[in-house]
Amino acid sequence: MLDCWIRYKMSKIKSHLTFLFTTLRKFGFGESFIQWITTLYTSPRAAVITNGITSPSFTLHQGTRQGCPLSPSLFAIFIEPLAAAIRQNNKIKGIQVNNSQHKISLYADDLLLYLQTPSQSLNEAFNVINKFSKVSHYKINWNKSTILPLLGEDVDSAAHDPSLPLNTGNIKYLGISISPRLSELYNLNYASLLKKIEDDYKRWNKLPLTLIGRIATIKMKILPQINYLFSMIPITPTDYWFKKINSLTTHFYWKNKKPRIALTTLQNAKHLGGLEAPNFMHYYLANQLQYLYKWTQQQTHSDPWLDLEQYLCSPNSIADLPFLPQSIKKLDFYHNITIATTLSAWWKTNKITKSPQAPCRFTPIWHNPDLRLYNKPIHFPKWQQNGITHLHHVFENHKFMSFPSIVQKFGIGRDQFLHYQQLKFLIQSKITLTNTLQPSKISYKLLEIGNHPRKLISKLYSLITSSNPTITLPKGKWESDLMLSSDPDFWTQICRNTFSMTTNTNLQLIQYKTIHRIHITQSKLFKMKLSDTDICSQCTSGSTDTYLHATWLCQPVHSLWTTLTNTLSSILDCRVPLSPALCLLGDTSETSIPSKYKTPVLVSLAIAKKIIFQNWKSKSSCHFSHWTNLITEFILTEETIAHKKNNISAFKKTWNPLITFLQIQQLM
Repeated sequence: MLDCWIRYKMSKIKSHLTFLFTTLRKFGFGESFIQWITTLYTSPRAAVITNGITSPSFTLHQGTRQGCPLSPSLFAIFIEPLAAAIRQNNKIKGIQVNNSQHKISLYADDLLLYLQTPSQSLNEAFNVINKFSKVSHYKINWNKSTILPLLGEDVDSAAHDPSLPLNTGNIKYLGISISPRLSELYNLNYASLLKKIEDDYKRWNKLPLTLIGRIATIKMKILPQINYLFSMIPITPTDYWFKKINSLTTHFYWKNKKPRIALTTLQNAKHLGGLEAPNFMHYYLANQLQYLYKWTQQQTHSDPWLDLEQYLCSPNSIADLPFLPQSIKKLDFYHNITIATTLSAWWKTNKITKSPQAPCRFTPIWHNPDLRLYNKPIHFPKWQQNGITHLHHVFENHKFMSFPSIVQKFGIGRDQFLHYQQLKFLIQSKITLTNTLQPSKISYKLLEIGNHPRKLISKLYSLITSSNPTITLPKGKWESDLMLSSDPDFWTQICRNTFSMTTNTNLQLIQYKTIHRIHITQSKLFKMKLSDTDICSQCTSGSTDTYLHATWLCQPVHSLWTTLTNTLSSILDCRVPLSPALCLLGDTSETSIPSKYKTPVLVSLAIAKKIIFQNWKSKSSCHFSHWTNLITEFILTEETIAHKKNNISAFKKTWNPLITFLQIQQLM
């Protein structure tokens, strides 16, 4: 039983270099390598840069050098003798799991001990640390160290030298508030983070950020904080927490105004009509699934937590838990919060991705609560010893194997025929003979990731979000207005064109808002009872001010489109049709525009839409001269970027026709 946590805060690194070099030799590093390190640390000098001003250099007398990429590795080597001494000291009792103990966690300058029998273990831990400090010149900041008793254990901190403050509430370790009472973890971490995020949103709301900029802000500033809690704390945030964070985020996206596009749409992939705004629920599931993924890896467990969870779920294999039915909730190991949280996230993922949980080739036979004999989960030890553990071992060509085949393949005795009949009956009562035993789509993709993948959380998040791809656009309205095809590939390409035409997020957002039809027309105001008429007041046609009219048919707007398409046709020496599908949606599929000119055309059309939306209430101000000014600014910016990327030849190939036209315009 674990009695207490002890958190030690190490003081500023003042390690003795002689001890470091001795440790390197002890761990078997070669003399050449040690000589390289010695060279780096022979009279090293450093300087401090503050607000662009560099201080005079000064000599570093001890410690590893800050900012040096080698320093973290050197420090890990330097501190390892202390960790080894604590692990090897039998008088210091830690968490016992089978035949091993877990006593210590080290991260940067934070040291955490997990101790039983604190009356004995504390004194011994102090002795080891003090001895290490004497030989290494490395110090513990006792004033920032603390003891956290667990399970009501009475710990006399004053009886030890040095005495440590006793904390009966909670301690903070690596940004996580830890309490001996699991019920407090939510309020200490998730609730407090929610309040901090709410305050951040209020401060940032006045910043002149676009919708794309606000989504980027969330990804850079908020998502890492949330993901850290998702990954570190084995509890599920409440439904209220997710609703609240989504509500706060939506208000931030739309500057506290009524949302024009649903949050679920913004969270969709870009090629499906979204902006890839983070889906916090999906990120929570991805963070939990990283542990389930590690369960399924058939390799020696290198992480102590895996050994601990395997011990807790014995006799079941931890790798089998994802393929067992939800009736395992009745088993004792499900009361463990870490296992229960991970499994609950897995079942929710199956529900979200519409991957029904059904028996498959990876479903275990033994200790499976669905396969019960005499009211107990079935288990034939001899069969298991001979390699029969999962359903795919007893199925062949989608049929249950015959007894002679099993005897021949696995070498079980012929005296096992009764067990064979019992097993066959139990399995066939759960699985139809036509079942191919293929795992669910989500299970298959999870196992497909492979060993030690990079960016595991991102891959799992993508796996969840891409499981049910649906284009979220007002397709019906566009198809009705422009008599377009309802082919999903057509709309996917429209979405791709939005973001591939340029890296300029301002123009991307203009095109994105256009295809989502978010602008308020006179017709919409009339339906909302905010206007007495739905007739367009910007022209003399007397037409209803629908979205198509406002962006295409209105006389001053249509005049701009006509002039622009004629001009582009002349500049590029190819036909740029006066088509709403091209001008509004960016559809180039029905045009003969050469591929090298598609970017100039789409950018030019996006700039025209920018002019229309800037003059939404005074469309008579939509002049072609505005377009020449804006396209000139855009090309100058692109030229600067091309110079920085050393890509000026590609820039000229794309933009030279328009540059020539604009130069002529300036001379006129």
